[in-house]
Formats: sequence, C-alpha cells, structure tokens
Amino acid sequence: MKPFIAHEGIYMLSHSVGLPLVGAEQAASSAFWQPWQRGDADIWNHWLGEIAAFREQLAVLMNTDMANICPQTSLSSAVSKILYSLPVRKQRPVILLSEEDFPSIAFALQKTASLGYELRFIPADTDTSDLAQWDHQMTDDVAMVLVTQVQSNNGQQLPVQQITELARQKGALSLVDVAQSAGIIPIDLQQWQADFVVGSSVKWIGGGPGAAFLWVDPEILEQCQPDNVGWFSHENPFEFDIHHFRYAPDALRFWGGTPSVYPYVVAANSLVQINALGVDKIRENNIALSDKIIQAIPASALISPRPESQRGGTLIVDFGQHQQQVVSRLKASQVHFDVRAKGIRLSPHSCNSHEQIETLISCF
Repeated sequence: MKPFIAHEGIYMLSHSVGLPLVGAEQAASSAFWQPWQRGDADIWNHWLGEIAAFREQLAVLMNTDMANICPQTSLSSAVSKILYSLPVRKQRPVILLSEEDFPSIAFALQKTASLGYELRFIPADTDTSDLAQWDHQMTDDVAMVLVTQVQSNNGQQLPVQQITELARQKGALSLVDVAQSAGIIPIDLQQWQADFVVGSSVKWIGGGPGAAFLWVDPEILEQCQPDNVGWFSHENPFEFDIHHFRYAPDALRFWGGTPSVYPYVVAANSLVQINALGVDKIRENNIALSDKIIQAIPASALISPRPESQRGGTLIVDFGQHQQQVVSRLKASQVHFDVRAKGIRLSPHSCNSHEQIETLISCF
C-alpha cells in the first residue's frame, strides 16, 4: 500500500519532513475552508471538533486517552510549557540529557536556568542504549531526564520503558521525545512509566509542520500549573469571565491562546490512514527495506545500529572517501535524502518499493 501523495523521485526523507498522505488537500478543504464558505455561525465548534479528531487519532496511535494529549505548535514550545508548569525542587537542580538529543529541545531546556536548573549532558560517545549508563548518570540531584526514543544523528533506538522505570525508581521525572518514532515504531504509553511525552506530525506521520503535541501522565497532572496560558487553557474557554481563570481538568491546560487549525486537519487525515494500516505493518515494511540496504553495503558503512530492535526507521550510512561520489549518484538518480555530520540519512517508508531500493543500492 502506498497511501502517499504523488511525487517525483525516490523519497527517503521521512526523518525530516514526511510526505503527506493522500486526501490531505481534500481533507483540509472540507474541514478548514468549507465552514467559512458556508458562512457557519458556529465555526469554532466545527474547528474544535477537527482538532479533537486529531487528538483522538493520536490516542489510538499511542494507546492512551485523548484527555492526556494537548496540541502544540512545536516540541520546544511544549517542553518550555512543561518545565515552567512544575514546582521546582531545589535539592534536584539537574536536567539530564544526551549530546545526541535534538538541539531545539536543549535550547528550550537551557532557558530553565532562570528557574534554577542546570543541564548535565551525557557525552555523545556514550552508549545510551545501555541502561547501566543511565543508572550511573541519574544521580540524586537529577530532577528530570530527557529520553529521545530515536536519536536523529545516529538512528539509535533507546529502551524507553526501562529508562523511564529507572527514573521513577530514582524519583526523577521523565520527558520522552517521540518525534523520530511516532508513526514508524509502535508506541504503547500504557506500558511506559513516562511523565511527559512530546512529539510531532511532521516526520513519519506525514502530517506537515505545526501539528505537534504533548502527553502528560494523569497522575502528575494536578502538579502542573502552566504559566503560559490563554483562553483555551481554561476549563471553559467560552465562559468569558475576565476575572476568573480555572485550569482545564485535563492536558488541555497546556494549550494556551487561540490555536491554529489547519495543521491539525492535515495531520488528522494522515493519522486516520496510518492507524487503519497499522504501525506494526509500517514498521515491518521499513525493516524489510532497511535490511535490504544493510545487506548491500559494507559493514563499515553502517553508522546506525544493525539489530532492528536498536534502531529507528532511519539508516545513517557513511562510505568514507567515496561518500561524495555516492551523494552525487543518489542525486542523479532523484533520490531525496539529506546528509548530517555522521553520514547520509535514508528513511524507507511505505511510499517506497523494492524496485526503488534497488535503484538506491545501485548508487553505492
């Protein structure tokens, strides 16, 4: 099944900007533009229903309740809202993260210095798939750990459930980044011990930019009193009593002011189709295509982990002194990819056929 919009070339960029799924334009027209065209008096209720559909589909994707999910514009904004909502524990001033985490989130975390936090980085050369490393780094002064389920630089998948369980045992909060895993790796939030999860629809979900989200464990929700609020953080956004603010009883307390609508409409269209197909089947296809690439290259060229349980959906490859020639051949064959510090990034998805992978391999 190839439910993606028509496109030229061989698209291998789902780790960066995933292809929208078929029907995205029609869904956007119907859900976003038509209420205006019809002159609906109750347009906000219509739009909020569309955003609720986005939350419902995310809940299906990650096996949770939609009440625990709040739409966000970006991961970094979500992270800031989370940190500034929590009571500061002065005896635990450290936020632990890896040098392999995405910089945008680290930038947001750096700004929590105003709250008294300091960042401690796990060095980039550390094997963060090793639970013992987290046990060593997670000292008594750690307030929160950032766990990136799949690291974009090297394609490594971390044992999230084990790390979040360890954090809970040690009295630290956990924040999980699923930007590189949502839509390609099955996620079951009922099995994790995470306190917060942040993610986006722009990559493997193929929902475009702007439809990010945060998830909060309902057990910790009452401790969270976000500073960055607006009328959609209110228990009843349409009450319009300027003197009385009450937090929404669920994760929507993190929402804020007037929300965008269009990104969530596009993303919901993709999520419906992904959920219908099943992430497990999408993952099986990704592994089959990835293994085909792995088997065709020298062992020394593979930067990502070889075992499928330890890697995400992206392969990072580096051909050493032949790297530039490979890059040139890939471009000549209309392969859409990118290059980062550790190598060429390739993300096989359901938009790719075995014939396309053969073409790609011929460029090595």
